[in-house]
Amino acid sequence: MNTVHVTYDGALDPLGAAQVVPYLLGLARRGVRPTLVSFEKRERWADRPARERLVRQLEDAGVAWRPLPYHRRPRLTATAWDLASGARAIRKAVRATRAVLVHCRGDVAMAMARLACRGLTVRLVYEARGLFRDERVEVGSWRAGGLTDRLVLAFERGNLRAAHGLLCVMAQPGLVALQARRDPLPPFRHLPNSVDTSAFQPRAAGTEPEFGLAYHGSLGGWYPTAEIVSLGRLAARHVPGRVLFLTPQPELARAAGADPSWAEVTSAAPRDVPAWLARARASFFVIQPSPAKRASSPTKFAEALACGLPVLANGASGDLESILEAEGVGALVRDLSLPAYEAAARHLGGLLPDPLTAARCRSLAERRYSLDAAVAAYHDLYLELAAG
Repeated sequence: MNTVHVTYDGALDPLGAAQVVPYLLGLARRGVRPTLVSFEKRERWADRPARERLVRQLEDAGVAWRPLPYHRRPRLTATAWDLASGARAIRKAVRATRAVLVHCRGDVAMAMARLACRGLTVRLVYEARGLFRDERVEVGSWRAGGLTDRLVLAFERGNLRAAHGLLCVMAQPGLVALQARRDPLPPFRHLPNSVDTSAFQPRAAGTEPEFGLAYHGSLGGWYPTAEIVSLGRLAARHVPGRVLFLTPQPELARAAGADPSWAEVTSAAPRDVPAWLARARASFFVIQPSPAKRASSPTKFAEALACGLPVLANGASGDLESILEAEGVGALVRDLSLPAYEAAARHLGGLLPDPLTAARCRSLAERRYSLDAAVAAYHDLYLELAAG
Protein backbone atom coordinates (compact mmCIF):
# COMPACT_ATOMS: atom_id res chain seq x y z
CA MET A 1 0.00 0.00 0.00
CA ASN A 2 1.50 3.32 -1.08
CA THR A 3 0.61 6.31 1.08
CA VAL A 4 1.55 9.97 1.43
CA HIS A 5 1.94 11.44 4.93
CA VAL A 6 1.74 15.19 5.43
CA THR A 7 2.77 17.17 8.52
CA TYR A 8 3.22 20.91 8.91
CA ASP A 9 5.70 20.12 11.68
CA GLY A 10 9.27 19.20 10.86
CA ALA A 11 10.46 15.62 11.00
CA LEU A 12 13.61 17.09 12.60
CA ASP A 13 11.59 18.85 15.34
CA PRO A 14 11.26 17.15 18.75
CA LEU A 15 7.55 16.70 18.06
CA GLY A 16 8.24 15.14 14.67
CA ALA A 17 10.86 12.85 16.15
CA ALA A 18 8.39 11.63 18.80
CA GLN A 19 5.05 11.69 17.01
CA VAL A 20 5.67 11.38 13.26
CA VAL A 21 8.78 9.34 12.47
CA PRO A 22 8.15 6.38 14.85
CA TYR A 23 4.66 5.86 13.40
CA LEU A 24 6.01 5.84 9.85
CA LEU A 25 8.68 3.31 10.75
CA GLY A 26 6.05 1.10 12.37
CA LEU A 27 3.76 1.33 9.35
CA ALA A 28 6.68 0.51 7.03
CA ARG A 29 7.29 -2.67 9.03
CA ARG A 30 3.67 -3.63 8.27
CA GLY A 31 4.17 -3.33 4.53
CA VAL A 32 3.05 0.26 3.99
CA ARG A 33 5.26 2.30 1.63
CA PRO A 34 5.00 5.86 2.93
CA THR A 35 6.18 9.11 1.38
CA LEU A 36 6.62 11.84 3.98
CA VAL A 37 6.00 15.52 3.13
CA SER A 38 7.17 17.71 6.02
CA PHE A 39 8.10 21.35 6.60
CA GLU A 40 11.54 21.79 8.08
CA LYS A 41 12.73 24.82 10.03
CA ARG A 42 15.95 26.43 8.83
CA GLU A 43 17.84 26.11 12.14
CA ARG A 44 17.12 22.38 12.45
CA TRP A 45 17.86 21.72 8.79
CA ALA A 46 21.26 23.33 9.37
CA ASP A 47 22.15 20.54 11.82
CA ARG A 48 23.74 18.34 9.19
CA PRO A 49 24.55 15.29 11.39
CA ALA A 50 20.95 15.12 12.67
CA ARG A 51 19.61 15.53 9.15
CA GLU A 52 21.83 12.81 7.74
CA ARG A 53 20.91 10.43 10.58
CA LEU A 54 17.23 10.90 9.79
CA VAL A 55 17.78 10.43 6.06
CA ARG A 56 19.53 7.10 6.72
CA GLN A 57 16.85 6.01 9.19
CA LEU A 58 14.02 6.70 6.76
CA GLU A 59 15.82 5.22 3.76
CA ASP A 60 16.66 2.02 5.65
CA ALA A 61 12.96 1.62 6.54
CA GLY A 62 11.77 2.28 2.99
CA VAL A 63 10.22 5.69 3.77
CA ALA A 64 10.63 8.33 1.04
CA TRP A 65 11.11 11.88 2.37
CA ARG A 66 10.19 15.08 0.55
CA PRO A 67 11.13 17.90 2.95
CA LEU A 68 9.99 21.45 2.25
CA PRO A 69 11.19 24.68 3.90
CA TYR A 70 8.95 26.13 6.61
CA HIS A 71 8.30 29.89 6.37
CA ARG A 72 7.57 31.98 9.46
CA ARG A 73 7.12 35.57 8.29
CA PRO A 74 5.09 37.44 7.31
CA ARG A 75 2.68 35.07 9.00
CA LEU A 76 -0.33 34.99 6.64
CA THR A 77 1.73 35.24 3.47
CA ALA A 78 4.19 32.60 4.68
CA THR A 79 1.42 30.16 5.57
CA ALA A 80 -0.30 30.73 2.21
CA TRP A 81 3.01 30.06 0.43
CA ASP A 82 3.50 26.86 2.40
CA LEU A 83 -0.06 25.74 1.65
CA ALA A 84 0.55 26.14 -2.06
CA SER A 85 3.97 24.47 -2.07
CA GLY A 86 2.66 21.66 0.13
CA ALA A 87 -0.30 21.04 -2.18
CA ARG A 88 2.03 20.83 -5.18
CA ALA A 89 4.34 18.38 -3.40
CA ILE A 90 1.43 16.19 -2.27
CA ARG A 91 -0.12 16.03 -5.73
CA LYS A 92 3.23 15.16 -7.26
CA ALA A 93 3.86 12.45 -4.65
CA VAL A 94 0.39 10.91 -5.07
CA ARG A 95 0.82 10.72 -8.85
CA ALA A 96 4.40 9.44 -8.69
CA THR A 97 3.66 6.67 -6.17
CA ARG A 98 0.02 6.00 -7.14
CA ALA A 99 -0.83 6.36 -3.46
CA VAL A 100 -4.20 5.09 -2.29
CA LEU A 101 -4.47 7.47 0.65
CA VAL A 102 -3.06 10.70 2.04
CA HIS A 103 -2.60 10.85 5.82
CA CYS A 104 -2.86 14.43 7.12
CA ARG A 105 -1.54 15.34 10.57
CA GLY A 106 -3.58 18.36 11.62
CA ASP A 107 -5.71 20.98 9.91
CA VAL A 108 -3.06 22.74 7.80
CA ALA A 109 -1.90 19.41 6.37
CA MET A 110 -5.52 18.48 5.68
CA ALA A 111 -6.10 21.77 3.85
CA MET A 112 -3.05 21.11 1.66
CA ALA A 113 -4.32 17.64 0.80
CA ARG A 114 -7.80 18.92 -0.05
CA LEU A 115 -6.24 21.33 -2.54
CA ALA A 116 -3.84 18.71 -3.90
CA CYS A 117 -6.25 15.83 -4.39
CA ARG A 118 -9.05 17.47 -6.35
CA GLY A 119 -9.84 15.19 -9.25
CA LEU A 120 -7.69 12.35 -7.89
CA THR A 121 -9.02 9.01 -6.66
CA VAL A 122 -7.42 8.96 -3.25
CA ARG A 123 -8.66 8.68 0.34
CA LEU A 124 -7.94 11.40 2.91
CA VAL A 125 -7.17 10.41 6.51
CA TYR A 126 -7.53 13.29 8.98
CA GLU A 127 -5.42 12.91 12.13
CA ALA A 128 -6.84 15.21 14.82
CA ARG A 129 -4.72 15.79 17.92
CA GLY A 130 -6.36 18.86 19.44
CA LEU A 131 -9.14 21.41 19.19
CA PHE A 132 -7.18 24.26 17.62
CA ARG A 133 -10.02 26.76 17.30
CA ASP A 134 -11.23 26.19 20.88
CA GLU A 135 -7.69 26.58 22.25
CA ARG A 136 -7.06 29.83 20.34
CA VAL A 137 -10.31 31.36 21.63
CA GLU A 138 -9.46 30.42 25.21
CA VAL A 139 -5.99 32.02 25.08
CA GLY A 140 -7.45 35.18 23.55
CA SER A 141 -5.97 34.92 20.06
CA TRP A 142 -9.36 35.98 18.74
CA ARG A 143 -12.90 36.55 19.96
CA ALA A 144 -15.47 33.75 20.01
CA GLY A 145 -18.05 34.42 17.31
CA GLY A 146 -15.88 37.00 15.51
CA LEU A 147 -14.96 36.83 11.83
CA THR A 148 -11.68 34.99 12.40
CA ASP A 149 -13.39 32.54 14.73
CA ARG A 150 -16.15 31.78 12.21
CA LEU A 151 -13.64 31.31 9.41
CA VAL A 152 -11.43 28.93 11.42
CA LEU A 153 -14.41 26.93 12.65
CA ALA A 154 -15.73 26.61 9.07
CA PHE A 155 -12.22 25.58 7.96
CA GLU A 156 -12.03 22.84 10.63
CA ARG A 157 -15.53 21.58 9.85
CA GLY A 158 -14.67 21.51 6.15
CA ASN A 159 -11.64 19.37 6.89
CA LEU A 160 -13.75 16.98 8.94
CA ARG A 161 -16.42 16.74 6.22
CA ALA A 162 -13.79 16.04 3.56
CA ALA A 163 -12.16 13.21 5.53
CA HIS A 164 -12.75 9.65 4.40
CA GLY A 165 -11.23 8.39 7.65
CA LEU A 166 -10.43 9.90 11.05
CA LEU A 167 -7.72 9.24 13.63
CA CYS A 168 -8.79 10.91 16.87
CA VAL A 169 -5.60 11.04 18.96
CA MET A 170 -7.25 12.76 21.91
CA ALA A 171 -9.03 12.07 25.15
CA GLN A 172 -12.77 11.40 25.23
CA PRO A 173 -13.80 15.12 25.26
CA GLY A 174 -12.00 15.56 21.95
CA LEU A 175 -13.98 12.77 20.29
CA VAL A 176 -17.24 14.22 21.64
CA ALA A 177 -16.34 17.63 20.19
CA LEU A 178 -15.65 16.13 16.76
CA GLN A 179 -18.93 14.20 16.83
CA ALA A 180 -20.75 17.49 17.45
CA ARG A 181 -19.21 18.87 14.24
CA ARG A 182 -19.94 15.89 12.00
CA ASP A 183 -22.53 13.25 12.78
CA PRO A 184 -22.00 10.51 11.92
CA LEU A 185 -18.22 10.57 11.80
CA PRO A 186 -16.41 8.78 8.96
CA PRO A 187 -14.71 5.47 9.84
CA PHE A 188 -12.44 6.32 12.77
CA ARG A 189 -10.08 5.03 15.42
CA HIS A 190 -9.88 6.67 18.85
CA LEU A 191 -6.59 6.33 20.74
CA PRO A 192 -4.33 8.28 23.12
CA ASN A 193 -0.94 9.72 22.33
CA SER A 194 1.48 6.81 22.27
CA VAL A 195 5.08 6.12 23.14
CA ASP A 196 7.76 3.89 21.68
CA THR A 197 8.25 1.58 24.66
CA SER A 198 11.34 0.08 23.02
CA ALA A 199 13.07 3.49 23.17
CA PHE A 200 11.72 4.73 26.52
CA GLN A 201 12.90 2.17 29.07
CA PRO A 202 13.26 2.09 32.88
CA ARG A 203 16.76 2.46 34.25
CA ALA A 204 18.73 -0.71 34.80
CA ALA A 205 17.97 -2.65 37.98
CA GLY A 206 20.23 -1.67 40.85
CA THR A 207 21.07 1.73 39.33
CA GLU A 208 20.57 4.70 41.63
CA PRO A 209 18.78 7.70 40.08
CA GLU A 210 20.77 10.93 39.80
CA PHE A 211 17.73 13.23 39.93
CA GLY A 212 14.63 13.34 42.05
CA LEU A 213 12.11 14.94 39.70
CA ALA A 214 12.33 15.53 35.93
CA TYR A 215 10.39 17.91 33.73
CA HIS A 216 10.81 17.41 29.99
CA GLY A 217 9.35 19.39 27.12
CA SER A 218 8.58 22.95 26.12
CA LEU A 219 7.88 25.75 28.59
CA GLY A 220 5.47 28.64 28.18
CA GLY A 221 2.04 28.69 26.57
CA TRP A 222 0.03 25.74 27.82
CA TYR A 223 2.93 24.76 30.11
CA PRO A 224 3.11 27.74 32.54
CA THR A 225 6.75 28.19 33.46
CA ALA A 226 6.32 29.90 36.85
CA GLU A 227 3.90 27.25 38.10
CA ILE A 228 6.08 24.38 36.86
CA VAL A 229 9.21 25.77 38.51
CA SER A 230 7.29 26.47 41.73
CA LEU A 231 5.90 22.92 41.81
CA GLY A 232 9.34 21.42 41.18
CA ARG A 233 10.97 23.43 43.96
CA LEU A 234 8.30 22.52 46.51
CA ALA A 235 8.05 18.85 45.50
CA ALA A 236 11.81 18.46 45.85
CA ARG A 237 11.29 18.52 49.63
CA HIS A 238 9.54 15.15 49.35
CA VAL A 239 11.58 13.55 46.55
CA PRO A 240 15.32 13.15 47.19
CA GLY A 241 17.63 14.60 44.55
CA ARG A 242 17.99 17.65 42.35
CA VAL A 243 15.24 18.65 39.92
CA LEU A 244 15.96 18.24 36.20
CA PHE A 245 14.48 20.64 33.65
CA LEU A 246 15.03 19.18 30.18
CA THR A 247 13.66 21.80 27.80
CA PRO A 248 14.35 23.62 24.52
CA GLN A 249 13.79 26.88 26.47
CA PRO A 250 16.30 26.64 29.34
CA GLU A 251 16.38 30.44 29.65
CA LEU A 252 12.69 30.44 30.67
CA ALA A 253 13.29 27.96 33.48
CA ARG A 254 16.27 29.92 34.79
CA ALA A 255 14.39 33.23 34.63
CA ALA A 256 11.57 31.66 36.68
CA GLY A 257 13.96 30.68 39.49
CA ALA A 258 15.39 27.28 38.55
CA ASP A 259 18.91 27.95 39.81
CA PRO A 260 21.87 25.59 40.33
CA SER A 261 21.32 25.39 44.09
CA TRP A 262 18.46 22.90 43.56
CA ALA A 263 17.95 22.38 39.80
CA GLU A 264 19.79 21.33 36.66
CA VAL A 265 18.55 23.02 33.50
CA THR A 266 19.62 21.74 30.09
CA SER A 267 18.51 20.82 26.58
CA ALA A 268 18.83 17.52 24.76
CA ALA A 269 18.31 16.06 21.31
CA PRO A 270 15.10 14.00 21.02
CA ARG A 271 17.06 10.73 20.77
CA ASP A 272 18.70 11.45 24.15
CA VAL A 273 15.52 12.19 26.12
CA PRO A 274 14.81 8.56 27.17
CA ALA A 275 18.26 8.21 28.73
CA TRP A 276 17.83 11.48 30.66
CA LEU A 277 14.41 10.45 32.00
CA ALA A 278 15.77 7.11 33.17
CA ARG A 279 18.10 9.02 35.49
CA ALA A 280 15.18 10.38 37.58
CA ARG A 281 12.88 9.01 40.28
CA ALA A 282 9.69 10.70 39.06
CA SER A 283 8.31 13.09 36.45
CA PHE A 284 6.17 16.20 36.85
CA PHE A 285 4.33 18.82 34.81
CA VAL A 286 1.50 21.33 34.91
CA ILE A 287 -0.87 22.16 32.04
CA GLN A 288 -2.81 25.42 32.03
CA PRO A 289 -6.42 24.53 33.01
CA SER A 290 -8.69 24.89 29.98
CA PRO A 291 -11.88 23.19 28.73
CA ALA A 292 -10.34 22.76 25.28
CA LYS A 293 -7.10 21.33 26.66
CA ARG A 294 -9.00 18.52 28.38
CA ALA A 295 -9.32 17.00 24.92
CA SER A 296 -5.56 16.58 24.53
CA SER A 297 -3.48 13.54 25.43
CA PRO A 298 -0.02 14.61 26.71
CA THR A 299 2.85 12.64 25.21
CA LYS A 300 5.13 13.40 28.15
CA PHE A 301 2.83 11.41 30.45
CA ALA A 302 3.16 8.24 28.36
CA GLU A 303 6.93 8.73 28.02
CA ALA A 304 7.41 9.03 31.78
CA LEU A 305 5.32 5.92 32.46
CA ALA A 306 7.32 3.91 29.92
CA CYS A 307 10.48 4.84 31.87
CA GLY A 308 8.87 3.55 35.06
CA LEU A 309 8.46 7.04 36.52
CA PRO A 310 5.41 7.98 38.58
CA VAL A 311 3.99 11.35 37.55
CA LEU A 312 3.06 14.47 39.52
CA ALA A 313 0.59 16.51 37.44
CA ASN A 314 -2.68 18.38 37.44
CA GLY A 315 -5.81 17.04 35.78
CA ALA A 316 -6.20 19.72 33.12
CA SER A 317 -5.52 17.37 30.22
CA GLY A 318 -6.77 14.04 28.98
CA ASP A 319 -7.80 11.42 31.50
CA LEU A 320 -5.10 12.22 34.07
CA GLU A 321 -7.62 12.99 36.78
CA SER A 322 -9.08 9.48 36.59
CA ILE A 323 -5.80 7.65 36.00
CA LEU A 324 -2.99 8.99 38.18
CA GLU A 325 -4.08 7.91 41.65
CA ALA A 326 -6.58 5.21 40.65
CA GLU A 327 -3.84 3.29 38.83
CA GLY A 328 -1.21 4.02 41.48
CA VAL A 329 1.09 5.70 38.96
CA GLY A 330 1.30 9.22 40.36
CA ALA A 331 -0.22 12.06 42.33
CA LEU A 332 -2.86 14.55 41.24
CA VAL A 333 -2.31 18.28 41.76
CA ARG A 334 -5.90 19.40 42.44
CA ASP A 335 -5.35 23.11 41.82
CA LEU A 336 -2.51 25.54 41.17
CA SER A 337 -1.86 26.55 44.78
CA LEU A 338 0.97 25.88 47.21
CA PRO A 339 -1.22 23.77 49.57
CA ALA A 340 -2.27 21.60 46.62
CA TYR A 341 1.35 21.27 45.49
CA GLU A 342 2.33 20.22 49.01
CA ALA A 343 -0.42 17.59 49.30
CA ALA A 344 0.32 16.06 45.91
CA ALA A 345 4.08 16.03 46.49
CA ARG A 346 3.58 14.30 49.81
CA HIS A 347 1.42 11.66 48.09
CA LEU A 348 4.08 11.13 45.42
CA GLY A 349 6.76 10.80 48.10
CA GLY A 350 4.73 7.97 49.60
CA LEU A 351 4.64 6.09 46.29
CA LEU A 352 8.38 6.09 45.66
CA PRO A 353 9.44 3.58 48.35
CA ASP A 354 6.96 1.01 46.97
CA PRO A 355 9.04 -1.37 44.83
CA LEU A 356 5.99 -2.07 42.61
CA THR A 357 5.40 1.54 41.59
CA ALA A 358 7.83 1.50 38.65
CA ALA A 359 6.38 -1.79 37.41
CA ARG A 360 2.84 -0.38 37.55
CA CYS A 361 3.93 2.63 35.51
CA ARG A 362 5.65 0.53 32.87
CA SER A 363 2.74 -1.91 32.68
CA LEU A 364 0.23 0.90 32.13
CA ALA A 365 2.40 2.36 29.34
CA GLU A 366 2.56 -1.01 27.61
CA ARG A 367 -1.19 -1.67 27.97
CA ARG A 368 -2.61 1.74 27.18
CA TYR A 369 -0.02 3.88 25.39
CA SER A 370 2.00 1.44 23.29
CA LEU A 371 3.19 2.70 19.90
CA ASP A 372 2.73 -0.80 18.48
CA ALA A 373 -0.97 -0.73 19.35
CA ALA A 374 -1.34 2.75 17.82
CA VAL A 375 0.39 1.70 14.60
CA ALA A 376 -1.90 -1.34 14.43
CA ALA A 377 -4.93 0.96 14.75
CA TYR A 378 -3.59 3.22 11.96
CA HIS A 379 -2.97 0.24 9.71
CA ASP A 380 -6.38 -1.24 10.43
CA LEU A 381 -8.07 2.00 9.38
CA TYR A 382 -5.94 2.12 6.21
CA LEU A 383 -7.07 -1.40 5.27
CA GLU A 384 -10.71 -0.52 5.92
CA LEU A 385 -10.52 2.56 3.70
CA ALA A 386 -8.57 0.78 0.95
CA ALA A 387 -11.14 -2.02 0.88
CA GLY A 388 -13.96 0.52 0.69
